Amino acid sequence: NLILMGLPGAGKGTQAEKIIDAYGIPHISTGDMFRAAMQNETALGLEAKSYMDKGALVPDEVTNGIVKERLAEPDTEKGFLLDGFPRTLDQAKALDAMLKDLNKKIDAVIDIHVGEEILVERLAGRFICSNCGATYHKIFNPTKVEDTCDRCGGHEFYQR
Repeated sequence: NLILMGLPGAGKGTQAEKIIDAYGIPHISTGDMFRAAMQNETALGLEAKSYMDKGALVPDEVTNGIVKERLAEPDTEKGFLLDGFPRTLDQAKALDAMLKDLNKKIDAVIDIHVGEEILVERLAGRFICSNCGATYHKIFNPTKVEDTCDRCGGHEFYQR
């Protein structure tokens, strides 16, 4: 059971792929969880969507609820990689309580540090599939077919 931390552009997604492939554990990303909960129109997903549509941060209570639901899924029994959570002290305290309730613990926290110049270079060229959340980079990791997501075939992308 791992937590992956680092600033946007630090390489969390790249390292997450290597870790989940090596250990056969699910990659649990708050962004992916929000998208799935909204797509499935769960109560928490719809609540998260109402905040995101306004450009507001999703409150911790909603985020914590979505994370707890995901950590209770059967595929986390042999481990998981948490990415993007916790981000605040309150979320860390909530995670501690969740894990106690679920009889789980964190085995390690991996914090990736990268210089500011590299972060800016990475983020400036990053683009994300609007449909599935796959991340690409104009120079370092372009799509195989221009303007087509390798994962889902989508054609709409955005930059953060």
